[in-house]
Amino acid sequence: MSINNVLMTVKGQAVTHTELLRYVRNHQAIAVLQLKARQMLIGQYAEQAGLTVSDEELQGGIDVFRRERGLLKVASALEWLERHSMTLEDLGDRVRDQLLESKAAEHFSQPKIEPYYYENRQSFDTAIVSRIVLKEYGAARELLFRIEEGGDFHSLAREFSEEDETRRAGGYAGEVGRDSLTPAETAAVFGAQAGEVLGPLRTNQGYLIFKIEEIKSARLNESLRSRIGTILFEEWLREQMKEVDIHYAMWQI
Repeated sequence: MSINNVLMTVKGQAVTHTELLRYVRNHQAIAVLQLKARQMLIGQYAEQAGLTVSDEELQGGIDVFRRERGLLKVASALEWLERHSMTLEDLGDRVRDQLLESKAAEHFSQPKIEPYYYENRQSFDTAIVSRIVLKEYGAARELLFRIEEGGDFHSLAREFSEEDETRRAGGYAGEVGRDSLTPAETAAVFGAQAGEVLGPLRTNQGYLIFKIEEIKSARLNESLRSRIGTILFEEWLREQMKEVDIHYAMWQI
């Protein structure tokens, strides 16, 4: 096919092969190549480890895929495939890749999870906090003084906080981890005891006053095991990707 062949027309305006390649190069080519490299690295690891996806596992994966998207009827599943320009074979490949990645991630990370956890245990601690957000330091300092003098934190949060999402709940912000806080917030929150009120801390949102409702030490449950497994596998993949040699000759047009 000539690179100057017309691939489509839009209201009479032609789009050539060359123009399409340039568009893809500028918008998504590198991302697509990196995704393909990731798939191949996982496939190579799985092959070396003797990991495969059986026909039964594949069918089970496809059934889960359909249930999650409400594609229980054959007609709705076929309509979804058509809308996404996919065939049944494409869907099978997609689900197989997902299942194989899950197996590879588990195989790689399982023996490494506990050592990683004990080495980084504190980084998985969480805190349940409430907060008041104000734009002006003076107002935040005055409100902190009222709390220290016996004012009810949650009542004052409902009345004065300028953060809509937490104000109606009396400032309650829920459970937070170190990775969701700034370094200054992390040091303050995880250096405090339950019941303490901290602040005002300057942030991009304004000035924050925190109340520490509870500090929760990390426990290696199934949820955390899964999270650490993902961290380990993604770190390994990033290192492997550094050795991938992507050639750009195709896009030099």
